Amino acid sequence: KNHLRGWYLDMARELAEEEAAKVDSDYEALYNFAVSLHKHGDHNNALRLLKRYLAKKSDLEENANIAAVYFQMGSVYISMGEYDQAFQMFEKDLHITLVTSGEQHPDTATTYNDMGLTYEGKGEHDKALRMYEKALQ
Repeated sequence: KNHLRGWYLDMARELAEEEAAKVDSDYEALYNFAVSLHKHGDHNNALRLLKRYLAKKSDLEENANIAAVYFQMGSVYISMGEYDQAFQMFEKDLHITLVTSGEQHPDTATTYNDMGLTYEGKGEHDKALRMYEKALQ
């Protein structure tokens, strides 16, 4: 079963790479594939694709899609135990989300929550609690 899963992921990676090379404007497919890789534990390749997404979109203004990429990168870094990197991504996400959606938007609360998870992972429980409280406001 694990052999088939590995084969499937390898084939999916190859196909995604081929398609991404053909269609530079298909950002959503690139993002979705990165999310799938993260869910399957392939964190390094997920990060690589998310960074590629950002590189392709670097000429565009900050918007909710860019915030989502930073949020996803933060989630990947949490999974890898790289809490400082995760927090940096969540800060970027939060900045964009506050500008584009405001303090009361559910995405803002989600980001505060995951910032709390980051502090929790670092053992900074008081800071985590403050983030969780912000998420509930």
